[in-house]
Amino acid sequence: MFRFIRTATICLAVGILGATVFSQSRSTGEIKRIDILVKTIERYTRENREKIVVADVSDFDKGTPVWKLFDSEQALDKYREGSETYTIALNWQRNGKIVASNFTLFSPSGDWSKFVFHYFRPDGSLALARSELRTFEGEYTVKEDRYFDSRGRLLKRTIQYFDLATGKPKKPTKELRDDNPSLYKVDYFLNVNKLPFAKLISQKR
Repeated sequence: MFRFIRTATICLAVGILGATVFSQSRSTGEIKRIDILVKTIERYTRENREKIVVADVSDFDKGTPVWKLFDSEQALDKYREGSETYTIALNWQRNGKIVASNFTLFSPSGDWSKFVFHYFRPDGSLALARSELRTFEGEYTVKEDRYFDSRGRLLKRTIQYFDLATGKPKKPTKELRDDNPSLYKVDYFLNVNKLPFAKLISQKR
């Protein structure tokens, strides 16, 4: 009886270990596929100048965003001569579907700027959210990558801190995020349909 229990326990442990290794291997494989997808999308966005340009034209820190579609980046620049926009999103379509959505956010004071790049799979799910915060608060550049599976589950997250002026790695202070947590918060959208201007773009098609 003791021998049977011991054998069963060993088999169970081996089974759990095997499942864990399989899960890790599957995640590693998915991350590699995401990296390949990201490189493909980045090459496409570099070569394709045709973008869908949208911006939040509401007042800064206003509760409800007001998204406006612009014919081009030049049209947006002209609009900003008379009224500033603090959140801008450039979007690329391929075969009628959005594959990349790059957000730029900044403050009226100009003491910080934030970039959030979305890379979407053909099915519309978010594969990678890549963000970069540049802030004069502590003189930091903060870069984060978040990998997701097709169900929106986080597979991997990396974060790096650099000196804003030199670009060299810089150790973050303990109080860095605690002093201003909203500044370090990154908003991302797990599906193309969740983009706040998705309906606006669909009307353009």
